[in-house]
Amino acid sequence: MTKQLKDDSGAVIPLLGFNAARGLQVPFTSSSSNTSPSLLAATKVVTITSTATCFIELGNNSISANKSNSHYIVSNMPYDIAVGGDSPSEERYIAVIGSTASGTLYISERE
Repeated sequence: MTKQLKDDSGAVIPLLGFNAARGLQVPFTSSSSNTSPSLLAATKVVTITSTATCFIELGNNSISANKSNSHYIVSNMPYDIAVGGDSPSEERYIAVIGSTASGTLYISERE
């Protein structure tokens, strides 16, 4: 029998496991964008955490992040993000640039 987490009203809370050996580290600086390795085609959700405040973008292998209109990520706060879209080729990369400092973006692929 499997025990599933439930909220206060008794509804099951869906949880995703971590993909084996798919914890990625993307170092970044505040002066140029860096892009992650390709996410697995089957990955639909990633959890990201950054050691420094940064900006991210999701897209194909030519994506880059910028400080003007990319997504703002505060440091040391985990975020769960849906990836992939309707096509396995969409959103397979995460680009990152630091807000004011260098750091590392940690990416956990979820299954």
